[in-house]
Amino acid sequence: MRGFSGGTKQTQKPLSDYAGTASVVQLKVSGPIVGDQQFQSYQVTVGRDNVTIDTMSGYQNTLIAEKTYPNNQESYVNFLRALDFAGFTKGDTKSTNTDERGTCATGDRDVLQILNGTSETQRFWTTTCRGQGGTFKGSTDAIRRLFNLQVPPIDFGTMTGHLNL
Repeated sequence: MRGFSGGTKQTQKPLSDYAGTASVVQLKVSGPIVGDQQFQSYQVTVGRDNVTIDTMSGYQNTLIAEKTYPNNQESYVNFLRALDFAGFTKGDTKSTNTDERGTCATGDRDVLQILNGTSETQRFWTTTCRGQGGTFKGSTDAIRRLFNLQVPPIDFGTMTGHLNL
């Protein structure tokens, strides 16, 4: 039979399986490649118990501000299922292009992760520049929107409105 290697195809488990665990999902958005003093980014981390937004400056991610909101398992399940539908786990796991640094110098870079304690269960990245897409293959706009909406809109605007992204 052509096209079969004899092995079984490994499938990604549904994100909702993480809802009862301490694992978190995270989106980090970094701005254009500029001097260290002007470089800015933000990240939204969503877990079963909390949602946190951090804004950072510089390439060493100096914390500018942080806000944390309570979350619950049912909210987390719904969020994880929405991420599944938007393709959060779709990416090129065999790519050797795992380092987004320096790509899309005039645009943004997004890093999408599943974290379990200190270990990475998944890490994909993408950019806003054509032809420099990275390893993520899902819907970037939908994913970014879903993460951003986990933070109350007034706070999201206050936290990120001044960033050059």
